Order: sequence, then structure tokens, then C-alpha cells
Amino acid sequence: MSSSIPMSAADIAAHKSASHTRVSLEVQRAVARFEAAALRVEELAALDARYMSGAQFDSLVLAQDAMAESRRVLGLAGLLHLVDAAVKAVAR
Repeated sequence: MSSSIPMSAADIAAHKSASHTRVSLEVQRAVARFEAAALRVEELAALDARYMSGAQFDSLVLAQDAMAESRRVLGLAGLLHLVDAAVKAVAR
């Protein structure tokens, strides 16, 4: 049985940073789409639904669909942490 050596905080930070730079174009696009859609959802969610236009409602649904599709792509790649951090940043 091999024991693992714990990584230092600097090693963990370097690993996370390196992980963010070596992703496929599909993953980069999924993250960008997710972030743009999350901002749109935040913007539209602030409106009173009773006064939303049909176009605004459709835009909200499309943005939510884009977020779900991006999460699917990133989930398959095992990289959901890339957008989980974005969700936390938008919520602040």
C-alpha cells in the first residue's frame, strides 16, 4: 500500500492554475457560454415576472438552457469546478 504525500498550498494552487490553462476548445466555449448565460439569468431574474415581455421570458429560458448544456459538457469532462466558482462569484 502506498501512502500519498500531502500537497502544499502552493502546489495545490499551481495545480489548479495549470488545470485551468489546459482545456479543450469545447470546454473553453462551455465555460464562456455558461458565464454569459449566468449573467443574463441574474439580470432577468431581478425583474418582476408579471411585467416581463415575451422576449425577456424567452431569453431567460434560453439562458437557463445554455447553462444546463454547458454543465452537461463540463460534467462529462469532469470539470464542473470551472463553473461552480463562477456561480459563487455571480451570487456575491
